[in-house]
Amino acid sequence: MDPSEAYNVEYMSEPLIHQDVVYFTKKWIEKSEYKTSIFKFRNGKAERVTYGGKESSPIISESSFYYVKTEEKTAHFMRIKENSEPVELFSLPKISKVVRYQEGFLVIGSEEEKSDLPLVAGRLNYRFDTRGLIRERKNLYFFSDKLSKVISGDYDVSDVIAHDRKAVAVISFKGNDTGLANLYNVDIEKCQIDKINDDEISSVAFNEKGELIYIGHREGLIPWATNYIYLPGHEPVLLGKHTGNGTSISDQFQGSEENIIVDNGTVYATGETGGASSIYAIKNGKAEVVVNGKATIQCFDVKDNKIAYVYSSQKKPSILAYDGKEYDPNIKISGVSGENLKAGKVEGWCMVGKPDNPNLVFVHGGPHAAYGESYMIEFQYFLGNGYNVLFCNPRGSSCYGSEFSSACVGDWGEGPAQDIFDFIEAAKKKYNLKGDFGITGGSYGGYMTNWMITHSGFFKAGISERCVSNLVSMCGTSDIGFWFNAIYMNIEDPWVPESMVNLMDQSPIFSIKKAKTPTMFIHGENDYRCPIEQSEQMFVGLKMNGVETELVRYQGDSHEHARAGKPPNMIDRLNRKKEWFDRYLKVH
Repeated sequence: MDPSEAYNVEYMSEPLIHQDVVYFTKKWIEKSEYKTSIFKFRNGKAERVTYGGKESSPIISESSFYYVKTEEKTAHFMRIKENSEPVELFSLPKISKVVRYQEGFLVIGSEEEKSDLPLVAGRLNYRFDTRGLIRERKNLYFFSDKLSKVISGDYDVSDVIAHDRKAVAVISFKGNDTGLANLYNVDIEKCQIDKINDDEISSVAFNEKGELIYIGHREGLIPWATNYIYLPGHEPVLLGKHTGNGTSISDQFQGSEENIIVDNGTVYATGETGGASSIYAIKNGKAEVVVNGKATIQCFDVKDNKIAYVYSSQKKPSILAYDGKEYDPNIKISGVSGENLKAGKVEGWCMVGKPDNPNLVFVHGGPHAAYGESYMIEFQYFLGNGYNVLFCNPRGSSCYGSEFSSACVGDWGEGPAQDIFDFIEAAKKKYNLKGDFGITGGSYGGYMTNWMITHSGFFKAGISERCVSNLVSMCGTSDIGFWFNAIYMNIEDPWVPESMVNLMDQSPIFSIKKAKTPTMFIHGENDYRCPIEQSEQMFVGLKMNGVETELVRYQGDSHEHARAGKPPNMIDRLNRKKEWFDRYLKVH
């Protein structure tokens, strides 16, 4: 399989039910750039609605069809009334969300960034991955006859909902630097917001009575906390092992969406268990599974008790299902589904071609994330090129309960490494694997790759991507490291000597002298989550100690370089990874 062929995939999102039609957005790569357009699905057939290749966010209200048209530096809110030509209603440099409110629309958007001026940071949250240095915040606007700003400040508004043309609520990062968000009421006329509670919120909706429903938790600044759905008058409800969507990862360039839908008195939301997700219907505080299977739910909509949803499986990248019919935009793609394998409490999957093939062990990021039942471009690529692919969810992974998710706190390396080795031994025994083993992963998976090569000689080659290597330096260079690293290592203040000793003890760079494994490092130049200096330290350390190594730096790419980077870079990345593993791993 050729790397460019691996990315010849189309993904769907934003399903919207209107009468007997489901509108949705499709995303694909064309001539080295991403394209998006809106389609509609009816009677088992899909038909394109917009043709510019930059359209998304469909809204239907009365007799008009609305959408966002995004260009390089400007986003336009467009309307098609009946069969008329598209008309631009307003524009902003960036539009994140639009919802109907009264006779107009509530809009989350950003103004023009003055990138040629010096940035003066006055708070810790002055940069964020995929955004870089934050020069303009996400504001709340209202559009009727004209666009007016409602809420703005030195903080972001990340989501907005409206009820019955009166009540408005937003999720915002106001008042903290961590990026964890709270829920606020909005007074549109007074242009002010008031915090409702201190719960950490990821999604919110109104019920028919105007009462708030939300997904989140009440454990404070705890990244690994289990999310629940909170409904008025009832105890919090846990859907699966982790309420919500998005902790089961993939390398799709169209991410999953978490939302809550209220339809005819019933609340719909997703929940995840062990790498698979389901849609639940909740009525009178009791939850019932209404959509499940060996798959992950990417997004959904509900209207008059009918559900439209997009799902992904290890075999199929993106499927739209509605009213007993399905639409597959990738009919020529049929991936291989991994065989489930458990080693003690650790669940994983094995895609085995031949026992003699070389083996690649993949480690996910997070660490509070999980591999699951979604399609992975990279897994299918390496499987198609003669590698066995192994991937598992060691301690710290989500979707297995709070005790399992918190088991890596204070121990990012040794415990999870043992889980991975136990899984490898179980796979070797079951499939009689004889080929050499390589290891690769991104973010925390890059950390674990670094840990493995500095604490073991088992792997014949490694590729560490967007990695973590030095937990001390990351506290001062990452957009979240100043709080994230401290909490995961049970440290209150990372800047006292005893805390630095603790952080260094858990840092792979501290054991760099032990490394002998040929290792490539891949990083985006604009990574603000795990800054490129983390790879630079490992590369220089290995190079100075005579270990074979390379550092690949992709200009213009963020921490998302492996799943939403520049398409030519992603294709080049797969090719380089294969060449590296081909060089060092042997068939037996």
